[in-house]
Amino acid sequence: MPSNQILVIEDHPLFATGIKDLVEFVATNADILCAASISHAKELCTRSTPALIITDLRLPDMEGQDVIDTLARINPNLPMLIMSGDDQLLNSVSPNQQAPSWTLSKSEGFEQTSAVLLEALTRAGVQVQWRPNALSNRQTNGEHITGRMGQNNGIQLTHKQQQVMHFLASGLSNKEIARKLDLSPETIKTHLREIFTRMNVKNRTQAVSLYRKIPRLNTSAMA
Repeated sequence: MPSNQILVIEDHPLFATGIKDLVEFVATNADILCAASISHAKELCTRSTPALIITDLRLPDMEGQDVIDTLARINPNLPMLIMSGDDQLLNSVSPNQQAPSWTLSKSEGFEQTSAVLLEALTRAGVQVQWRPNALSNRQTNGEHITGRMGQNNGIQLTHKQQQVMHFLASGLSNKEIARKLDLSPETIKTHLREIFTRMNVKNRTQAVSLYRKIPRLNTSAMA
């Protein structure tokens, strides 16, 4: 019987939770293991063999090509979905040629991320229960959401607020987002307070969780 075990290697809690939630939605019977480092991942792999590994390229104890090569040495036949928020790093690595591999930028939208994940799970032999447009009909925080955020729940974010959310979901701190957008950390805090109000959430975790469940955000007409 094919294994339904998925190993997610991600040290950022928000990303790990987002990946886990999406896998659980398309593969409800999946047994998901999470590791925040390569050393922990190696330990988990000694206990059982996952059907698919989903890994970040920048981890506390290793990064880049070394991550791929180390995982391939554990089991060269394991399918691997390689993710990174650093597109330059992602483009610089060579996937394991002995097993199915996929690369995916963390900056990709929901639709592309879902499509790649679904393909990886299917190729890895994991039983999936994908229903077209199912996510557009999910209930989130008690509100019915259809398609783009804003059509049914009235949420509108400005272009700048969407940029802030993009970087927030990529795991950046306020200071890092400020540097990316050439703004002050205090301005980023102000943007986040407004974003939380518009999204009807209380903190960063809830905001990112909601952001990940929606295919894309509407852009407000405001500058």
